[in-house]
Amino acid sequence: MIKFFRKIRQNLLSEGKTGKYFKYAIGEIVLVVIGILIALSINNWNEQRKTNKREQNLLSALKQEFIHNQRELQTVIEINRNNIEGAGEFASILSPKETTLSDLEIAKYWDKAFRQEAIFRPSLGVLNEAISSGNLSIIKNTELRNMLSSFDAELQQLRKQEETVFNFRLECYQSLRNSGNFRKILDNVMETETWYTLSSSPFENSNKALLQSERFENDIVLFIGTSVYLEKKFLIPLENRMGETIQVLNSEIND
Repeated sequence: MIKFFRKIRQNLLSEGKTGKYFKYAIGEIVLVVIGILIALSINNWNEQRKTNKREQNLLSALKQEFIHNQRELQTVIEINRNNIEGAGEFASILSPKETTLSDLEIAKYWDKAFRQEAIFRPSLGVLNEAISSGNLSIIKNTELRNMLSSFDAELQQLRKQEETVFNFRLECYQSLRNSGNFRKILDNVMETETWYTLSSSPFENSNKALLQSERFENDIVLFIGTSVYLEKKFLIPLENRMGETIQVLNSEIND
């Protein structure tokens, strides 16, 4: 092709058609420039297509991760509510007067309030990898990028409150150590479960004294209060934020 154009130019020069030569040369330059622009456009289109595909794959993976984590969070919210309810029932039977409740009944109150911890530990493999690798930048939606990049900061705030709840939970256990018998709790609530091999407690002291402990009342009230605060100020808002994020992810995914 280059030889063909060169031959045409040489013929124009040999025939003394200088004006036509320059016009032809300019036209040839324009054609070359147009060809280069077309090639660049095709290359840019291919690169953009690849980037869009990467973005869609990332959005789909993030959506699945957030849906999974939202379900986990809902489970934590349910556990926290059960803890609040159980601790509230436990607090209602505390009294300076000697109780008529049996150790079995006391153990059931304890078990409902303290068997499970309300701790949210999400799976963040996709999000963390996207942030650390810089792939979050391929997401065109600025609002969505901000929502994703701020998620870790929200989790850090949640964890601080979870730690506060956990500390008051430990205080309740400390009260039990001081005023009661944890082995008798296990004897009465574990039933046929055999994760431990201890026999029944040989001590005569029961857990009835725990119900007369003012310190335990303080501890369990603080446990309830911090658990309620955990739900209202952290768990529910985070669940709402995750729901909003999933909605935005849905809107950005091309089905």
